[in-house]
Amino acid sequence: MSLEYIHEHGGAVIYLQQEGRGIGLANKVAAYALQDVGMDTVEANHHLGFPEDCRQYGVVPSILADMEIESICLITNNPRKLDRLTALGINVKDTIPMVVKRSNPHNRKYLQTKQDRMNHRNFGEMLSLDPRGVNGVVEDAIEALKEEGTQHPHSVAEDYINEGEEMAAAAISAALLDEDQAGVTANSDGYCFGRKSVEDAVTAIANGEIVVVVDDMDRENEGDFIMAADLCTPETMATIVRYSSGVICIGMEGERMDELKLPAMVIDSEDPKETAFSVTVDAAGKHGTSIWL
Repeated sequence: MSLEYIHEHGGAVIYLQQEGRGIGLANKVAAYALQDVGMDTVEANHHLGFPEDCRQYGVVPSILADMEIESICLITNNPRKLDRLTALGINVKDTIPMVVKRSNPHNRKYLQTKQDRMNHRNFGEMLSLDPRGVNGVVEDAIEALKEEGTQHPHSVAEDYINEGEEMAAAAISAALLDEDQAGVTANSDGYCFGRKSVEDAVTAIANGEIVVVVDDMDRENEGDFIMAADLCTPETMATIVRYSSGVICIGMEGERMDELKLPAMVIDSEDPKETAFSVTVDAAGKHGTSIWL
């Protein structure tokens, strides 16, 4: 709907790679799975250790300045987005609401949560209308056919879908909703799995192997592939890209980054950990750039 509006009235789309309100694609999938077993979108984020919205907009002022755009009308129902952009000094003259005519059984709870827990505006009477809409009439017809003993043409597919949902719910309940599952915490000596595990990991890195480092559950609660950059090969790089989010990070000293003219990714960082990311770089031989930084 937003793209159609821009196509008709003019405008621009600024794409920020922030899947799942900033929690990343893998965590977004995990959040969807939690919603499948009853959590709303806010509860799912909190269960995974994230705030309800992790998105950052620090790059937007520079992009608008580069495009010589001095003020905007923002297509949004989200007051947080308006507040964040205004705080960054962007002149938001007005907002343009974008609301579907009615909810449906699949998105009603999601939209209700946005209104009740994330203060989204402009929904009007949309959530009070029959959420089934036209589809509800179709579903009523299908139920009538079933009562008459008529085989619905998609009943086999529906059986498989329902079975899959039940299997997913059982797996997630066992793996993620166990209240007794405390995660991994350090022992009194500072080690989670013992000193030898750390020594083995250091040896593996020295041998050019990949190790998985698991973050503290009270920090980002995630795992990372770690290896020595000096010993990285095309094969190990492909392994990391294939079995992770595909984002490769390398630690560098500020002096070397200045030599390579790598500025900070954002000027006004909203990252709660204040991680000092630089701009993303694609290294290729044809540009005279070596992958070995």
